[in-house]
Formats: sequence, C-alpha cells, structure tokens
Amino acid sequence: MAPSILACENLAFSYDNLQVLDGVSLSIEEGDFLGVIGPNGSGKSTLIRLLAGLLTPKEGVVRLNGNDMAALSRRSISRELAALAQEESPDFGFTVWEEVMLGRAPHHGGLHFDSRSDRIIVEHAIEKTDLTHLRRRKMAEVSGGERQRVRIARGLAQQPRVLLLDEPTNHLDLYSQLSLMELMKDINSEGLAILLVSHDINFVSRACKHLEILHERTFRFSGPPQEVITEATIAAAFNIRAVVDRNPADGSPRMTPVTRLNAGPFDTNASSST
Repeated sequence: MAPSILACENLAFSYDNLQVLDGVSLSIEEGDFLGVIGPNGSGKSTLIRLLAGLLTPKEGVVRLNGNDMAALSRRSISRELAALAQEESPDFGFTVWEEVMLGRAPHHGGLHFDSRSDRIIVEHAIEKTDLTHLRRRKMAEVSGGERQRVRIARGLAQQPRVLLLDEPTNHLDLYSQLSLMELMKDINSEGLAILLVSHDINFVSRACKHLEILHERTFRFSGPPQEVITEATIAAAFNIRAVVDRNPADGSPRMTPVTRLNAGPFDTNASSST
C-alpha cells in the first residue's frame, strides 16, 4: 500500500506554556478534500503551519510521501506541497503573471526561471483559475476574490500533490466565496488533495468530503459532513445551540446558530489566531 501524501502522527505543539495541540493525527491521500473546523484559538492555523513544515512539533512527526518532513529541504517540500497562509507579505508591485510564476521557484536551483515549460505551466494555472484577463494587472489592482484566485494559481504552478488552505474565504463576498468553492471542487476532481481550515462551517460543509473538528487540542469529531455537522457536535465543540437542517441546493448540512450555551452576556470563546 502506497504511503499517504501527507500525514501526521500524535502531533503536539505549545506556544511557551500554552499547549495548543496534543495527540493530533491525520492522513491525506490523492483526491482527498479534508476540512478542519473549530473555535477560535483551537489550533487550526497552527496545524496548517506544522503540516507545511513551517513549525516544528514538540512531539510527533509529519510525513510527506512517507518521509519525515524534518529531514527534507524546503525546496523538496515545496515541490510536493503548496500552502496558502491567511496573511501574506506585500506583492512588491508584481503583476498577476509574475506572482503566479513565483510558483515555479521550487523547481529551479536559483533565481533564474521562466523557461518555455514554466510559461506553459503558468499559463495553464492562470487559465484554470479564470485569470487570463488579469494576467498583466498589478496585484495591488485586483480585488480580494481575484487575489485569492491568484494565490491558488501560484500554488497550482508549483504542481503540488496537496494544497493547504488557511481560512481562504476571509474577507470574500458571497460571489467570490462561491467562485472559490467551484474552483476548489474542480481542481480536487482532477486528483489534487486539499486540506482546508476555516471558521465557516457552512462553507466547509458544502465544499469538503470529510471533516474534522478541533476541540480541546485534538480532533474530537471526524467523518463526512452529514455525520460531523450535527446539533450535538456543534453544541459540544462551539458551546452554542444551533439548528442543523439540509441545504436545499445540494443537501449538505446547514448550520444556523441560535444562542450561546453556559455563557454570560460578555463571555467569548475567542482567544488568539491559532
């Protein structure tokens, strides 16, 4: 049996004396579309950074194609895995084309790239993400939804086997969210594995094939959306009473929050961006 593309075993991680994750394990194979949800501060973004090799676990191991990620170079990791963070550094005046071309960097030994093969791959990524009409536009001139598609196009240009997305719907309007969902489903149908972490329960319910809920530092609920998005699990993990019914568009579980449970007038579960 071939190894998973990306897997972790019994991950634990702490920020100083604050333990964020403990005993987290998962496995991602070709064609998987996994969603991870949980309250603010539950460790979703930390998990993405651990899986991308940007943080070192205190305990446990992350494996890429069966190999301990700690023993792999940044370039070899980036050839197999593309990770899109919540926030990114300035675009330095790049055009959309130039930004997507950065995705080819892991496949070259230095800063000199832009071969004919690179251009074909970048052009395909731009077409796939419906950005052809913006290819010469400066990154500072595109909308939030367009910028997110550019980032995904850059990830596709890496030709990875797995794509990690951290809160990809943040600051997007409804049209852009639907556009992003359609794009992710399309590229996933072609075999690209996707792991998506999000606070948007209804978005991941519609988009993902399998869900995990991070709660009290580890995965507490796991399965297809119809098994994970229930009134009982939402109450246990998010401390709210919710009504869960079926989305009339596609039958996916739809969650409507009703009231908080066991909370005073100013209580909050929010703690940090982890």
